[in-house]
Formats: sequence, C-alpha cells, structure tokens
Amino acid sequence: MILEKSPGKLALLYFCLAAALSASPSMAQELFFQFRGYAKNLAIRSGSILTDDVYFLDISRFRTKGIFDFGTRIHTEVWLDNELLAGNFLRSPEFELQERLERPRFADLDWTLGDGNKYQIRQSLFRAFATVYAGSAELTLGRQRVAWGTGFVWNPTDLLNPFNPAAIELEEKEGVDAAYLTIPFGTLSRFEAAYAPGRGRLETSLAARVSTNLGSYDLALMVGNFQDDKVIGGDFAGYVGGAGFRGEFAYTWKGNDDNFLRAIANADYNFPNDVYVFVELYFNGQGTTDKDNYDFTELLSGRTFNLAKNYFAASVTKAVTPLLSLSFYSILNLNDRSSLIGPAIVYSLATNLEISASAYLFVGADDSEYGAVGNSYFGFLQYYF
Repeated sequence: MILEKSPGKLALLYFCLAAALSASPSMAQELFFQFRGYAKNLAIRSGSILTDDVYFLDISRFRTKGIFDFGTRIHTEVWLDNELLAGNFLRSPEFELQERLERPRFADLDWTLGDGNKYQIRQSLFRAFATVYAGSAELTLGRQRVAWGTGFVWNPTDLLNPFNPAAIELEEKEGVDAAYLTIPFGTLSRFEAAYAPGRGRLETSLAARVSTNLGSYDLALMVGNFQDDKVIGGDFAGYVGGAGFRGEFAYTWKGNDDNFLRAIANADYNFPNDVYVFVELYFNGQGTTDKDNYDFTELLSGRTFNLAKNYFAASVTKAVTPLLSLSFYSILNLNDRSSLIGPAIVYSLATNLEISASAYLFVGADDSEYGAVGNSYFGFLQYYF
C-alpha cells in the first residue's frame, strides 16, 4: 500500500512520541512543543525550453512544522509537505525529465501518493532532524539545511545543498541528509564538520569548516570532498561604511584538466525610505565565454545552474506601505548579455495572509542562456499559522 511507505507515518509516530512523553508529569515539565506551518497556492504559467508549448502548473502545498524541545539537551523538527500538482506541465518533457532525476540523498523521504493525466499528489519530509546539545557542542542528524557561505544569489561553498538562483520559490531551499557537528572555541570562533552519506561512494560528501573573527570581519575556511570532487574554499563578511560587504570562493579539483574556481563578491545597503538594495558579482570558472559551447542538457539535468563565466545580480525592495512591498530581482549574463528580470509585488491581505504577483522575463538572443527560456508568470496566496 502507498500509505505504508508514506513519510506521514514517520511524522505521525513522531507526534505520538511527543504525546506519550508529555503524558508523564516529569517529562511534561521539560517538553516544549510548537506547531506551525503554512498553506500556499502557487500558479505558474511558463514556456518550454524544448518546445514552443505554453505550460500551466498549479501547486497547492500544505506544510506543517512540528518543533519539539526535550529539556535543554534535544531539539527536533519535522516539516511535512503535502502537495497537489495540477496542469498540463505534468505532461511536458521538462516534467518527465525532472521526474527521472533523483538528487543523491541518503534517504528517500519523497513519495507520490496519486498520479493522473493532469494531477499528482505527493508527500515529503522537507526537514526532519534532531539536534543534541552537549556543553557548547551541537550535533544535528537528519534532513537539514547546512548553510555555508556569504553569497546571496550564488554560494560557491554551499555544495551540500546547492540552489538554483533562477528558481521560482527562492525562499524554498532543500536540505541534505547529513550529520552536522559544531564546536565553538574562543568567543567568536568555531569548528564545523558535515558528513552527508550517499547511496554509494561517489555520492558521499565530507567537509569541515573553521570560522573566526578578525577586527570587524568574519572569516572562514572550508575543505571537503563533495561526491567525487575535492574542494577548498572560504568566505568573509563585514562592513564598508554602512554597507555590508562579503566574498566567497571555492576551488574544485576533479583530478583532470577540468579544475575550476568559483567566486562571488556582494554588497547590500539599507537606504532611507525603506529601500533595500543588494548587488553581487559571480565568476563561474566551470562555465564558458562562448555561447556556442553551451550545453543546455547540463541545465536540464540539474548538474549545473549556469553556463557562462561572468554574472551580475541585483535586487531592490521597497516597502511602499506597511502592507505593500515592491521588489525587482535581476540576473545578467555578462558574456552573452542575456538576462532574467523579475519584478514582484506582495500585499498583506490580513494577519498572516499574503498575496503576490511576479514574473520572470527572459531577455536575449535565442541561443543565449536566458534568451532560450520562455517567460514565466506566477503568483501565490499564502496563509501562515
């Protein structure tokens, strides 16, 4: 039966354990429980990169977050997603390719509960982890977000859970199945280590990071073996005047002539009248300066998110009223001059209820990175609880 494989059973057992523990007077005094989440409907109209077809996709997501603290020693979280997908995008070659791809994660916590010609019902554990505190040290086990680096749009050192900067839901960042250890030393320094087992040696990652503070800057150095690549990297964060200033790099050895450097530098500033701006430069040594050498199958396969070498990104957000905000997000390929332009408007209808309308407009020649992509128009209605 499908339900026997559903991650919902794991979440149910989790809630039952919490209820049983809270039934004990001694444990009830030490148990903290919080339940929250959101309900969201996201509608997307987009064009195919493979055909001239126009696609529509509607995603209805109900996410619950169960947060448990057992005294001061154990903190656990389970984020359970239930989604209904509908629309002709489910019959597209892009969706078929997406379904065939599988991220190299240790646990299979994503299931399809129902499937039809124009719909799909699926369930997954977006996060499921426990953190154990031993003195000042912390050990986290399970599906989690290991956030390394200082990039806004690109994160060269964030190789455990890489993220697509052209994703529709920029705030939805997947996690990795890992063991993550943090040990502070000194006042502003710490050691971090992450082990992400895969289903084979070539899918397993092991990395360590040391961070400290020097003057007004935070500094970090990272080394690791990410699947079959050896990587050394680092980052910094501080201020120049009233503006934030950050940088990050990662050099990858692949054991042949395909070694490459990836690096970013960014800055952000809060201007008067509630205007926030950030800009970021990205050097992608894995890419090419000649668009004739683009391999679009790399994008479609999810093995890479960018094809060229040099990029610029910027975002401007303006709070028009306490209820209304406008934003503009853009990525420019500096080599082929194609770009993604993303205006958005968000309005608060009521307490914990938001509505938004956005677009990703892709500009450039037909054989350029962003010019080859059809425009996307999307909006959502989201309620937080």
